[in-house]
Amino acid sequence: MVASRKAEWLAAALAVMLAPAVADFKAAEVRPKFAPAALALGGRLELDLTPNVEEALAKGIPLEVIFTVRLYRERKLLWDRRIAEWTFKRELRYHALSGQYLIGSGLPHPGDAPEETVTESFNSLPEALRQMGALDELKLPLPATAAPAGEHTVEIRAYLDIEALPAPLRPVAYTSLAWRLNSGWSTWKVQR
Repeated sequence: MVASRKAEWLAAALAVMLAPAVADFKAAEVRPKFAPAALALGGRLELDLTPNVEEALAKGIPLEVIFTVRLYRERKLLWDRRIAEWTFKRELRYHALSGQYLIGSGLPHPGDAPEETVTESFNSLPEALRQMGALDELKLPLPATAAPAGEHTVEIRAYLDIEALPAPLRPVAYTSLAWRLNSGWSTWKVQR
């Protein structure tokens, strides 16, 4: 009787840990195009949070979402050549006293220049998540060696940075699928 009860508890715990996340990140629409000395991105990523992640946010845990963008020049006979890669983050916090959701956006700069941080506030979580996933007016500086001649593609990915969570929460985040929010890589053609 005791052994079967332990087996039931173990099965229930595994079911909770292995249950699919009811929310995730996905690149809904991305419109990359070349601008003078930059790659301009338009579009949006849909960033949906699971109830566990929402609860942590409501309790004051800041969430960092990392965005990675890769630019490739297409080649016919060989694999595509990577021209540039940019990584930037956006942080989401809940300010309990004001009831506001705050987004801190790090904007990528060329070389070793420090990131510029911009902070915006929103009244609701859906509003904040919509702005956090917005790529409008995002200009990524191109390296001096990159020429926009030929056909190009862009890969983009967004994921919740588990390493940025407080240390006591990380083991839970690593073992629970509810914390594995990741858009995976999606590929988009650079428009002319």
